[in-house]
Amino acid sequence: MTPPDFTTARLSVRDWRPALADPAARRALEAALAGLLTPPVLAPLPPALQLDTAPGAVAAWVQDRAAEAEVMTVAAADGGGLVGLLLLAADPDPAPAADPALHLGYLLAETAWGRGLATELLAGLVAALSGRGPLRLRAGVDRTNPASARVLVKAGFVALPELSAAGAAMFERRVG
Repeated sequence: MTPPDFTTARLSVRDWRPALADPAARRALEAALAGLLTPPVLAPLPPALQLDTAPGAVAAWVQDRAAEAEVMTVAAADGGGLVGLLLLAADPDPAPAADPALHLGYLLAETAWGRGLATELLAGLVAALSGRGPLRLRAGVDRTNPASARVLVKAGFVALPELSAAGAAMFERRVG
């Protein structure tokens, strides 16, 4: 389920597929991502989201994300550049009788850290999805990234100890 594009006070969040379909826009996006996907940004993410160092690694990373999730670019609403990505994927193990679940992931450039943008992004996402019927948003957080866990709690997510593991904590929020 792709959420609609949305804007918050400081962010503009858009489906990245139009940019991927336009060769010039795709090159610009990949160039911006090359600067955004730094080791500190990627460090708390799962192994599948790490960036290879080979030539063409960003293009391959983009292709892999496009194949596995709905991805949205997060840019400064004032016309500034790319500050992050929002990823939504179908939950790999949804319970048949439960509300549909989406697994949420996000990453922000180092320059965006500590400014409340992640909290604003999640609040905007919840508002954008609110009219789409009941669903569950789930997010996993590496235990070495307590700041991201605090963002989820501020955005109304609750911890799911039964789904958490030694290295990652799972959180969930019901929407709609």
